[in-house]
Amino acid sequence: MTPTNNNVVPLRRNYLIASQQISGVKPMSVGNIHQLLSSLEIDVVRRIDTLQSLGVGEDTTGIIVASIDPKRVELLKKEMPPGLIITEDNLLDYEETAASSVVRSFSSMAELTVQKLKFRVLGEGGKPLSKATVQLAGDAFPVQEITDVNGEVELEIKMLSPKPPRFLRASSLDSYWDFFVENPILSESEVNEIRLHSLSETINGFPNEFQFGWGQRLMGLDQLPQEKRTGAGVKIAIIDSGCDNSHPLLKHVQLGQDFTGNLDINTWKQDVVGHGTHCAGIISAFSSDNSSLHGFAPKAEVHILRIFPGGGYSNLIEALNYCIEHKIDVVNMSLGGDSKINPIVEQKLELAANNGVACIAAAGNAGGAVFYPASSPNTLAVAAVGSLKELQPNTWDSTTVQTDLVADDGIFLPSFTCFGPEVDVSAPGVGIVSTVPGGSFKPDSGTSMAAPHITGLAALLIAHHPLFKTQFPERGRERVQALFNLIRSQCQTHPFQS
Repeated sequence: MTPTNNNVVPLRRNYLIASQQISGVKPMSVGNIHQLLSSLEIDVVRRIDTLQSLGVGEDTTGIIVASIDPKRVELLKKEMPPGLIITEDNLLDYEETAASSVVRSFSSMAELTVQKLKFRVLGEGGKPLSKATVQLAGDAFPVQEITDVNGEVELEIKMLSPKPPRFLRASSLDSYWDFFVENPILSESEVNEIRLHSLSETINGFPNEFQFGWGQRLMGLDQLPQEKRTGAGVKIAIIDSGCDNSHPLLKHVQLGQDFTGNLDINTWKQDVVGHGTHCAGIISAFSSDNSSLHGFAPKAEVHILRIFPGGGYSNLIEALNYCIEHKIDVVNMSLGGDSKINPIVEQKLELAANNGVACIAAAGNAGGAVFYPASSPNTLAVAAVGSLKELQPNTWDSTTVQTDLVADDGIFLPSFTCFGPEVDVSAPGVGIVSTVPGGSFKPDSGTSMAAPHITGLAALLIAHHPLFKTQFPERGRERVQALFNLIRSQCQTHPFQS
């Protein structure tokens, strides 16, 4: 008689998951694939990355290696959205052994549980919110739809066994916090209502009296006299996805270049991603009457260097050449690849530092080793922190809290931030409200949001600290190193409780 074991762990195999080019379908970035798999409780073994922005992530050439039960893979393939592909990570040069052989097909999926659910999304004042995205995940990839004029949408998901969905998420294009709940209890017979909370409902005086975000206040920007928070005379470059300078708070941004291969180099003003515009607002937002969001260095000379979507290390090198030629003082790089140092890029980063260009880089959002170029000794690597006091309930941000990494004052290390000895400083990067294309505002999270806080601080120090007027007035590596050391010296140590 064969003994039974009710605790047998399902056999898992490694699979490669990546985007593929399909006409008319926008490919999913590797960063979004990683976040999606984590939300589905699928184990990511590693990422094979190329260069990407570190807020929304627009790299579509990276590959995810994930460990998945083959039975679930079958369901994932059946429900896979256009633009994704899954293949088994087979061994090379070896014949398959009996131990590694498994039955790869399942003749019946009759045990699947199918759920059809209706949703109504409500916005400010309880009014139906159209054009909101509702996303629901079962055991396959999430399904999502856009709400109609009545704020309503219907979704169907499949589960391998009867249980609540893995997560429910709803979001608006701008002006609202997202809604995120894991394992929601939902009704299949009635319409499930989702209430999104607007920025104006949750932030006093928003937007006309919203001068400083919580991150800027944490760093003391609101305590500086107005003449000490201009950044006048400093040149800042933002290497990213462009900047919509038609935004009322970014009209003063008038310099830039497109390095994505467009014939018109002035397409730096087009930000189809929104990532660069968000970073630009943190650094340089400006209103003539000082009644709205105030960037760190609103009177600095800002150069927008567009390399996304589709940017690689070659585009980054071209942008760094621009920075050297135009004598840029501080560069914001909310981007990264894997942790391996690229020797050709490294040569350019060293040359930039030797020419007095201080490169500030986001550490990465994979919750592991620091990405490159933040891992370079020639950059200042910035990780992210959040604040319990500023978290909105039932948002994705609220799921990033690691309870054993919270300081007494409520500052915490979010689960997404990369960490390690290469990290120089940490800065606010959870629930950061800033500018987005179209003239509005939106909260976003990532080390991409943390890096601009430090870039803005760096600009203020160069512009207003006496050290750079007396001891280090000349451009060069010594000035860059002095700036990095001064930034480190301004930091507060947070002893996280375990």
